[in-house]
Amino acid sequence: MKSELQIGVFGFGVPFGVLSALGIPVKDVTLFPASAGTSVDRYLEDFMDPFSVAVLRNLSVGAFNDLSKLVFLRESPGAVHAFHYACELKSRGLLSPGAPSLFLLNLIPSEEPAALRFNKSELARLEDAVGGEVWTTQEPMPDKFKEFEKLFRMQTEGRIAGVEAFAARLQISRGGAFPIGTQQTFATDPRPRLALLGAPLGNATLHGLLGKVGALIFDQQAADQLMAARGATLDDALAGQAANPFAARQPKPIYLSGLEEILLTQRIDGVFWQVDTHDDLWGWLTLQVFELCGKLGIDFTDLGLLPRWPTLKELSEVSKIIGGAA
Repeated sequence: MKSELQIGVFGFGVPFGVLSALGIPVKDVTLFPASAGTSVDRYLEDFMDPFSVAVLRNLSVGAFNDLSKLVFLRESPGAVHAFHYACELKSRGLLSPGAPSLFLLNLIPSEEPAALRFNKSELARLEDAVGGEVWTTQEPMPDKFKEFEKLFRMQTEGRIAGVEAFAARLQISRGGAFPIGTQQTFATDPRPRLALLGAPLGNATLHGLLGKVGALIFDQQAADQLMAARGATLDDALAGQAANPFAARQPKPIYLSGLEEILLTQRIDGVFWQVDTHDDLWGWLTLQVFELCGKLGIDFTDLGLLPRWPTLKELSEVSKIIGGAA
């Protein structure tokens, strides 16, 4: 049975601040893995975004039948394709009979007047789409930004491992409370301060390998999530979206300047860079990030093309590279 509160969202950089300002609680389903062998597999090309493949498989097997609606974020790489595939697969009767209704939300990370008008029209369309939902609780919505911010601060201070921080963010994004274990005070990790950059990952296996050679202080995926969740009011939240240097469709050339500030502020000793096999977004920045690290005197290690839900076996060669870079 569907919960009236369960609206799912698919895509990276979930605008939790924007959605909270509208009073719309959501559950982030972006990192739910899925196994092959579903009824939709024959329609999924090898070059498709891995997260899009997973969400389509999950929709076909009923994994999201507890959701009343699934919102796809146009901002996220592959999400628009996943939405159109989902609509076509639904019309062919290949999604689970109890699959949620589908909605594409297009927010542009910009404060230009035209973009702001467009964003507000998109949000009005979303409000209309969920207007019939009946919230079954009167409890205040949790402030995910504050929870993400606390985790981010703990990680930059070297007081929580990258694996634990990843797991805690995942729990919060799916509607859970701040994990109790991560609220403890840990001693600061004195080892080399590392940064993980590039495309987002579906699990923390790589984070665990990096944790063997140093303290994973900065995770680009976590920074995008934090900055996308900002804003107590709708205007503040939209402004926060526009100022996010790690937003996938950020129209301003602010990624490198934002990254430089963080690398210097967080006293990063070594950068590890990776992208997906079929990446068409972050890989273009590899050389520029390499040159930036050279200018700042920071070690740069390119881990190459990696799967999004990597196993230790798949990362065996990468483990040697990481060990050699330590």
